[in-house]
Amino acid sequence: MKQQAQRKTVSAEQHKRMIQSVAGTMAIEGLTLSEASRRNLDRYASGQANSQQIIAELKAKYQRAE
Repeated sequence: MKQQAQRKTVSAEQHKRMIQSVAGTMAIEGLTLSEASRRNLDRYASGQANSQQIIAELKAKYQRAE
């Protein structure tokens, strides 16, 4: 099983700048950062959810009913 890397705590200001950086990079590519995506980034950055949890939630949300 893959071990998770230890996360370094960042200040609220650093967190805000990192989110703005992601949004800016996406804007350069002609993409926008939705509120839902911003919430997921916030949840991940704060440790409330890991990447596997977020991916599972997104798959469940967009999975087509068979």
